[in-house]
Amino acid sequence: MKILYVLPYVPWPVKVNAFNLIPRLARRHEIHLVSVSNQDPSAEQAEWIGSHCETAVHVNHGKWQSVIGCALALPTRTPLRLAYCRSRRARAAVKNVCMNVRPDVVCVERWRALEFVPRDLRVPLVTYPIDSMTLYNRRMKEAGAWWEKVLGSEEHWKFSRYEGELARRGDVTVFCSRMDLECVRKQAPDAHYQLLPNGVDCESFFFKEEREEEPGTMVFAGSFRYRPNCHAVEYFLDEIFPLIRREVPQARFRAVGNGAGKALARHRGKAGFEIIDFVPDLRPYLAKAQVTVAPLTIGSGVSNKLGEGFAVGTPVVATPLACGDLPVKSGEEMLIAENARDFAEHVVKLLKDPRLRRQMAVRARQLVESKYDWEVVSTKMECVMGELVEGMRGTKSEHLFATA
Repeated sequence: MKILYVLPYVPWPVKVNAFNLIPRLARRHEIHLVSVSNQDPSAEQAEWIGSHCETAVHVNHGKWQSVIGCALALPTRTPLRLAYCRSRRARAAVKNVCMNVRPDVVCVERWRALEFVPRDLRVPLVTYPIDSMTLYNRRMKEAGAWWEKVLGSEEHWKFSRYEGELARRGDVTVFCSRMDLECVRKQAPDAHYQLLPNGVDCESFFFKEEREEEPGTMVFAGSFRYRPNCHAVEYFLDEIFPLIRREVPQARFRAVGNGAGKALARHRGKAGFEIIDFVPDLRPYLAKAQVTVAPLTIGSGVSNKLGEGFAVGTPVVATPLACGDLPVKSGEEMLIAENARDFAEHVVKLLKDPRLRRQMAVRARQLVESKYDWEVVSTKMECVMGELVEGMRGTKSEHLFATA
């Protein structure tokens, strides 16, 4: 197949879905890429793109264009997240690539990237929002900071009336969890949906040896440009970590990820806490920890940090929200906590019991290998695309775009 990937960013390790799917799909198919962002690809990013994509076009979409787009959308029913990405240049780029390449299928990751796709496109279209923005903003308005509650209320109202229309634009819409899928299905029961879980590169996140661990160490790994991660660590530091330190005074906690230094500046210097900003390889930090924590209280989908902890062999303690609809049972593959006290008790239990840590780690690794390795996930995505193309082959028009 000729696959046109449309992304609202330049693919890179922190954008795990495209970064892992594109190379695997490229083994058997032609990948053509249109990316849109406010920064051009770096030399390293350009080299990565060139090694996996037959053609690539990047459109620079300036921040002022985005701000103006949002201002114009305020009195309308269009969500600000979509208005932020409206770009005539990007739509023209997608149209030109379609005319030159004549792709068999177009895959659009994230709802906002649909703003780059001409509405009259007749090529089979896979929309891959990953998460439901209705669900995300509902949780944001309930548990965010005051300004997040204001913005979340605005966006929730708009997405709850708009997300179904977005789902109908695609020939198939792919979500990472059934909870997110069902949220959108209520708006658009007639649209076509598929489930595709978030994956883990089990080869890169290989199972650790016990000698790699540092006693009493916990870790949270993720991008701190994603607000739910900031909330999760704030919650852990304010309400959970002090309880753990009472029982395990030597306990240490690391927050690792892009933007951590700025997002967590007020906690710098706190006893037992270490901030580590962007690192090219998360595995060493996961392997050093005896417990991975995922205390998310807002957000949607399924947290990638669970799968990475599972793969490396570092037991996970998480909130129910972080788990989404993962087929896990508390006490088997991981421990799940409803409140701060239970969360702290679970962490302390794991820190003090190496046998339990090992048993849980082995079960979790088996789960992620069988269902969530990117090799498994990419095969499912390939099937979604292939079945769509095959199903529409007999009705495919010679015209790539609707004609008057």
